[in-house]
Amino acid sequence: MDSKDLEKFKIEYFGFMIQYYVHEKMTILAAKAYQTIYDTIFKTSDELKAKLDPEGKVSTTSFQNFVIYVLNSPYDNEKVDLLNIIVSKYPRELEKNEGLSKYVNKLLTFELMPLNEREIETQMLAYSPFQESTENNKQHMRDFIR
Repeated sequence: MDSKDLEKFKIEYFGFMIQYYVHEKMTILAAKAYQTIYDTIFKTSDELKAKLDPEGKVSTTSFQNFVIYVLNSPYDNEKVDLLNIIVSKYPRELEKNEGLSKYVNKLLTFELMPLNEREIETQMLAYSPFQESTENNKQHMRDFIR
């Protein structure tokens, strides 16, 4: 699906796949689908980007959800690889999302995270995977806090 002029369909397809992955609790695959959407929008021409994402919300949300679903996935080598990719390939995006950047860096340095659950919940409610409108949102929050 890397062909020109198919970007709109690619984004729509991966949007449907995300719904499936979230429903089936396949968090790492949901993260990769969000990464694909973000990369698709980011790599397009400015003219097409204005059509696909006129306000910039889709790309911002896609990146945030990409990071959140990676953070929520079970700990394994693939998760560590994706966290390293986030740090190396998307440093500007991480700078714009300081809250997420903090958790990514703590996980990569194996630093113990302070566990003020109320504070973490309050911070994370700003992101769509933790909002009521998202399927399994309470499970996502429990996984994130763990």
